[in-house]
Amino acid sequence: MTVALIDDQALSAVLRGATPRALRRRPLATTGYWYVRLCQAALIATDRPGVLAMPFAALTAARRERAVRALVELPDEIELLSLRRLGPVVGRLRSRHALNVLSSEALAAAITLEAETFLSAPSPKLEAALDAEGRPWRRLEMPGSTP
Repeated sequence: MTVALIDDQALSAVLRGATPRALRRRPLATTGYWYVRLCQAALIATDRPGVLAMPFAALTAARRERAVRALVELPDEIELLSLRRLGPVVGRLRSRHALNVLSSEALAAAITLEAETFLSAPSPKLEAALDAEGRPWRRLEMPGSTP
């Protein structure tokens, strides 16, 4: 079965026990930048949390503790590729695509894993690059995201 490369919002849902239907029973992977963004949001939630922190803040204390523990101790079944492996791929892709580092890492991970990428929010440049590289992607409908 094809690996599902998931962004930070989808990773959040999985770790909170709210795995979207499209991701169930699929091998999962994420990128370092998506993982770091989620860690920053969930671990430093403020009185006015953003889109990544809000779902954690809305949980009961016990569920939030479990979700944060899952975030900090990322389950082994969620693959997280090393930049040691992705760095050379990112370097080669930079000559073909004008992407920021986050999107470059996502594209490199999709190619390396031969994954289908699931995006919770529009990312036109990444979507175009995935198309150009022949990698499937789709928008994952998340509560509060843009369809």
